[in-house]
Amino acid sequence: AVCRMRDDLAARGIHLLVMPAPNKESIYLDRLWCFASPPDQPPDPETRAFLALCQEAGVEVVDLFTLDRRARLTSPDPLYLAQDSHWSPAGMEIAADAIADRIHQRGWLDPSPSPYDARLKPIQALGDLLRMVRSPLIESRVRPESIATRQIVRRDTGAPFTNAPEPEVLVLGDSFLRIYERDAPGSAGFVAHLARLLGRPTGGLISDGGASTLVRQDLFRRPRLLRRAKVVVWEFVERDIRLGLEGWQAVPLPTQEPPQNQETTDAR
Repeated sequence: AVCRMRDDLAARGIHLLVMPAPNKESIYLDRLWCFASPPDQPPDPETRAFLALCQEAGVEVVDLFTLDRRARLTSPDPLYLAQDSHWSPAGMEIAADAIADRIHQRGWLDPSPSPYDARLKPIQALGDLLRMVRSPLIESRVRPESIATRQIVRRDTGAPFTNAPEPEVLVLGDSFLRIYERDAPGSAGFVAHLARLLGRPTGGLISDGGASTLVRQDLFRRPRLLRRAKVVVWEFVERDIRLGLEGWQAVPLPTQEPPQNQETTDAR
């Protein structure tokens, strides 16, 4: 499925960059089991096999497992939230930096001045791990976690980042893209931070829990998203390698549409 996606996009001159988001326990195994040490590779053999197959097939993959392990050694900032299964703002920004660096290293997009700034936007939230316990007693006794997010805003107007309707960089993914972006505070998630780093029209297509197949089926119904695309970033949480909703179906790209006049697109 990944190779077909890569090849179908390449036929249109679009580059694919794959980014599995590590399970929390893959980075903090030593917090789960008292006899464990910080892992020096993904603990799950299926994940290791998947990464090896991608390398063998020439699929461009950003290895967050290695980057997060290095970050644990050099920074005290937690990479995942204490009450939640998702990455912290620090972990998310490591991923955005890595994707932007790879795109520039490959020469897929020229560096461009960014119209965006980042401003501190702290929030408090009760994590999904607590909510999934479904115990009102526990929830009532736990204080929400304080999270120091950075919201991305336009430098000229101060308006929060919004998805480009016809992006040059399209990001497909799951709740790792939703957190901070659609959730509070908004415009502070992975897609917004990648847009700031690249300075290019950027958009995201999000399917909670459905990044293996459902998000590509959604893309099939939205041909406009690929009209001007030069790079597609495909994020999916590590557990989807084994447990993705609807499996890993072969999904075709939408029918190709010609680019509209640039002045018309900008005016809209």
